[in-house]
Amino acid sequence: MKKIIFLLVIIAFTSCTKKDDVILHITDSQWYLTNNNYGSGDVHLTISGSTNGDEVLISLSRNSGISLLLDSKKNFNSDIVINFFATVPGGEFEMSTRVMAIKGSDTLSVPLNSGKLKF
Repeated sequence: MKKIIFLLVIIAFTSCTKKDDVILHITDSQWYLTNNNYGSGDVHLTISGSTNGDEVLISLSRNSGISLLLDSKKNFNSDIVINFFATVPGGEFEMSTRVMAIKGSDTLSVPLNSGKLKF
């Protein structure tokens, strides 16, 4: 049984630009938690938006990330597990990640923070 708790909804039509006109629009991002009967849990991020870049990545750790699927108009809409807890923490905590738009050799990086989360 999974318990879904929607904790933070950010509907801020965020736009960022950088040298060489890399554009990243984040139109919606939501952080939520799921857990199971075995004491483990996940932190999820649903994110949607658009870019003029060739690729959009979500950072999972310092050295790894996941590429988001872009449609023909370079829109994205994904639900990603940001972190797995073998044992869920007892108190409040925060998570963060980076969304990166890549166009050729140029990269635009935008930080996202979950705010306070609690299982």
